[in-house]
Amino acid sequence: MTAPARNLWRAPGAELVGVLLLLGFFVVNGLIAARTHTPTVDEFVYLPAGYYHLRTGDLTFDASNPPLFKMAMALPLLAMDLQLERDPRWRDNSTGWGPWVFGTRFMELNRAAYFDAFFAARLMTIVFGIVTGALLWWWARTLLSPVAALAALSLYATSPIVLAHSALATLDIGVTMLILAAFVALVHFSANHQRRWAVMAGALFGLGVAGKGVALIFAPLVPLLTAASWRAWDREGALRFAGSMMVLGASAWLALLAVYQFSEFPLPGPVLEGIRFQAIASSAGEFPAFLNGEWSQTGWWYYFLEALVLKTPLPTIAFLLIGLVTIARRRGRGAGDLWIVLPPLFLLYVLSFHFGKNYGVRYLLPAWPFLMLVAGVGVEVLLRTRRSAVVVGVLALWQVATAVLTAPHHLAYFNELAGASDHHRRLLLDSNLDWGQDLGRLKTYLDDNNVERISLGYFGHVDPDLYGIDYDLPLDAPAPGRYALSANFLAGYPYAITYGERMVGVRPGAWSWLDRLPPIARVGRSIYVFDVSEDDVRRLATRQEAERD
Repeated sequence: MTAPARNLWRAPGAELVGVLLLLGFFVVNGLIAARTHTPTVDEFVYLPAGYYHLRTGDLTFDASNPPLFKMAMALPLLAMDLQLERDPRWRDNSTGWGPWVFGTRFMELNRAAYFDAFFAARLMTIVFGIVTGALLWWWARTLLSPVAALAALSLYATSPIVLAHSALATLDIGVTMLILAAFVALVHFSANHQRRWAVMAGALFGLGVAGKGVALIFAPLVPLLTAASWRAWDREGALRFAGSMMVLGASAWLALLAVYQFSEFPLPGPVLEGIRFQAIASSAGEFPAFLNGEWSQTGWWYYFLEALVLKTPLPTIAFLLIGLVTIARRRGRGAGDLWIVLPPLFLLYVLSFHFGKNYGVRYLLPAWPFLMLVAGVGVEVLLRTRRSAVVVGVLALWQVATAVLTAPHHLAYFNELAGASDHHRRLLLDSNLDWGQDLGRLKTYLDDNNVERISLGYFGHVDPDLYGIDYDLPLDAPAPGRYALSANFLAGYPYAITYGERMVGVRPGAWSWLDRLPPIARVGRSIYVFDVSEDDVRRLATRQEAERD
């Protein structure tokens, strides 16, 4: 490290001030997004389900995802005056849309407090994000210099994907927190062989599984990484290792059972049902996936790699590449190298080759703290000379500027490699860009432009009437009028409209005819507005006839 960098941390409390400033930046961005985003597709289901779990103790409903974080996010709702539908007809899942039907009922019963409920729940995920950042910095301090450790935290706190999902009442940040915490405990155990750390690591893994099934992917790495760091391989040491792994496994199992109130043995029924559901959905996604202008039911092996490259800020990518090259050159023999490299690589491998749900880069979120530690290694290498330390400063400012200029639209962030902003919807969709977050912003646009009624194709489940939007659904054939269409529907996503008087299925490409016309506005990052004239309709008809000929 250069002398100026060393001198920076000699001031008492300077390091702690840096940590607090970064986490403060993180919190402010999270609060703004949490207050302004419309509840997204998954939030619409998770929060009502979590509230139902807490109020009734019934954990069998919506077993496709475990209940822990759904309940944790719903905790603030217990202090609110909210209504809960207990009639089992509203939880009937015979059509496959049961959780969304229940979410719609929750919305109708609590219209006055609906958005406040989601803001309260999102505060919980912001807390999860803060804890994750603090754990990341704590671990980084054992591996890196103070400046590099703070840089790793800064990359985390200014990362658009982290900022985006820490402001939503979903499961990804919570499970990221528990997986990271479990590995931190496991590192301590491998260093001192104290079984209390093995118990803690196991319990955290068990809670992670009770939060989201992705935690199971990391299970094979637990004995592998511990064994790689284990130095006592005599008979006594080997027995201690084996016994500790059994203790770890038992504590994970007990933690999982505790969340399900020790209802069934050896595993609760909802756990097995969720595993079956995810196994089926992983071979072919529930809904089609989108990449580079194409739709697929089974996805692409390179989907997550491309999403990672396009949705990670270029400064982070630069630090990551330098860190990876450094670790490769020392063949993973540096302190903690295997611990921070193998988890993200293994998760990327499993998602790429054994997972068919290509819905967003958010599935890689559990790898993010590890990737930031690898990037921290890259920062440490650059800090060795004065000239390259300047490069670190420039890249750090670039990263911060990216986070500031993108706010509060971090969910739809793409880096410079993705080209012009309107081109982003040609590359990736769903939770990468359009997750239903901009409906409230559409209301602001309509009011500002004195638009009283609009044909609306909104990808989401929140009733536009909650915002006072007067609308009808677009026609499948071109017709004059003012239209607002979510990017997913513009690209031809087949989905269901659950708001309104009845559920309506949208066939593939039903409203894609609008994509042949130039939009007059883009609301937020995901809703496009069109003003279709009679001349436009005639031109579209002529074009369609020519294409048929």
